[in-house]
Order: sequence, then structure tokens, then C-alpha cells
Amino acid sequence: MLPRALNSVRAGGDPHANEGYKSVAYELARDFPGRQLDTVVVPTSRADLLAGIGRGFRELAAAGLIGREPRLVAAETAAAAPFTAALRHPDHADHERTRVTAGPTVAFSLGEERPCWQGLDALWRSGGTAVAVDDETIMAEHRSLAAEGLFLEPSSAVASAVARAQARTSGGLVVAVGTATGLKGLVG
Repeated sequence: MLPRALNSVRAGGDPHANEGYKSVAYELARDFPGRQLDTVVVPTSRADLLAGIGRGFRELAAAGLIGREPRLVAAETAAAAPFTAALRHPDHADHERTRVTAGPTVAFSLGEERPCWQGLDALWRSGGTAVAVDDETIMAEHRSLAAEGLFLEPSSAVASAVARAQARTSGGLVVAVGTATGLKGLVG
């Protein structure tokens, strides 16, 4: 039996899937040769994708294939933002014990009530953060992307909205990861 503090946070999803997500980091490094990625923004729920991307960048840095790991940002909906809430606390133990109440959102693929350890670990290791945006911002980004010819689901628009804000303040190369087409919300 684990001590209560250790038992309070979930590890995350399927570790085999997370290994596959490392390829996103490999592809980003390949697609931006000679340019240092400053920030990678990932739509986050259980943080499987975030954790996999983080592992991929760690491996690339350890192999000397990139100069340094980019900072990761967990993009969440304000209706359920456990990582954003967790990182407001002063220490890791408090991060792990954070709980929020999840509400309805247009970004229906996102939303957890507590952060998973794998996501927290990815953010801690990369010096990252988490940012939550409201449904109005999500839908404005969704429409803006569609007008530019990129039809993503609202959950992916969360990452794009956060990345736009990060780019205004970072001065470096900021990439948003899109996870699904806007058609996903139309089928069902």
C-alpha cells in the first residue's frame, strides 16, 4: 500500500502510448532544423501526449541532437484546469494533491479533475507551465483558424490560443500541437 500522499495522484495513461508520442518531439526537431524551439504548447487532459513529447525532447537533448529541451506548456480549458491550479501552489507535494471541479466545455476532449503525475513531471523537468482559456477564447481561436484554412477541433484550438499568447511574450519559436480535425465534433 502506498502512503496516502503518493496514492493521491494518478500516474497517467498507457505507458506504451506515451512512448509512441515521443515521435512528435522527433518530428518537431526534424521540421525546425537549426532553430531552437523555445516553447511547445500541448492540449492537455491526462497528459499522455505532453509526457511523451517531454520524453522525446529529453532523449534528443541527451543524444546531443538538440541544444536544449523546449519549455512545455499544458493548454487547458478553464472549465477543468488541474495543471493550471496545481502550479499555483508552492511545492510539488501540493501540485500532486490538487483537485478541481470539472465543468462543461466546448473543448470536450479535455477536462480532468486532478493532474496526472506524468504531466506534472514533464512540466517540472522542462521548466514549463500550464495555462487555461475560457470557452469564448477557444471558439474565437477555432473560428480564426478555420478562416485561415485550418479546421481543428475546439480542444486543439485551446493549444493554438495559448501558443499565440506565449508567442507575444516569449520572443522565441513557439509551436502549438493540434490533435484532431474539426470534423471530430461533427461526427457522432
